[in-house]
Amino acid sequence: MKRVELGKTGIEVSRLGIGTGTGLPSGHCAQALMDKKELARLLLYALDRGINLWDTAFQYNTYPHIKEALRQVSRKDVVLTTKFSAANEKETIRDFNITLKDLNTDYIDVCLLHGVRTDTELQMRSGAFNAMVKLKKEGKVRAVGLSSHGLGALKSILEMPEIDLVWARVNYSGLNMDTGCLGMYDQMASVYWLKKCYKLLPEGVKSLIRPKANTQPIPEDAHKEVTDTLKHIYSQSKGIVGMKVLAEGMLREDAEKAIKYVNSLPFVDSFIIGMLNKKEIDENCSIVNTGILSKERNMSMLNPHNA
Repeated sequence: MKRVELGKTGIEVSRLGIGTGTGLPSGHCAQALMDKKELARLLLYALDRGINLWDTAFQYNTYPHIKEALRQVSRKDVVLTTKFSAANEKETIRDFNITLKDLNTDYIDVCLLHGVRTDTELQMRSGAFNAMVKLKKEGKVRAVGLSSHGLGALKSILEMPEIDLVWARVNYSGLNMDTGCLGMYDQMASVYWLKKCYKLLPEGVKSLIRPKANTQPIPEDAHKEVTDTLKHIYSQSKGIVGMKVLAEGMLREDAEKAIKYVNSLPFVDSFIIGMLNKKEIDENCSIVNTGILSKERNMSMLNPHNA
């Protein structure tokens, strides 16, 4: 599989990466529910197919699975990315040290602030980001950035030269892409102490405001605003990795079109898809490598929440 450099980081990754945070309606992560050896075998199979970009997060609960896979390969053969939701330097350093221990590694290739929605949230979490910059200077991290869940955060990247790369939600339909209009949960999550309060709410109340897949695409002009912003970010030599390529499964019936679309974007270096079995890996690799699916392709094999 074709390898590309993430911005100007010197990190070369496969055009397609494998995610380990496929969301289920229950709120659980599908990969975390897998036996650790089963997911490890899947990650190793992906690596054999040329996929060297493995994506996880502190909250995914897939570190034991990834550790099992890393144990069987040379560490340098894998580009490992993780994300942290911590709001300050102390919590970020704590979570990072736990990460190194749980993965049995002495460095992480890419560290990201997880799910940043607004420029205000990014400012409020500056301590957390500065901790990542510090870890990079210490040689424990190779590149730093954020995963964007809002247009405000995405635009803020243009004013932050210390950000090396971004994970951005992008697909042809506009479903589950970044927008400036945030729901109640996203507004709460943008303010750290409100996010803490959310965790104390009864489950019944949480279910009322917990974000659900947005079944309505963002307007065409908003879609253009997102892609134009990504082009500007790319012009600053920052790396861009696409996510929500299948819009959390809502584009599964048009998976070929969805993957071809993102694969054709010159400003997207790589993109992440959560894959749960070898057939999904084979089919997605087929699209990326040749632009077509194998004849025996069965659309129903795609998990409804596989993005």
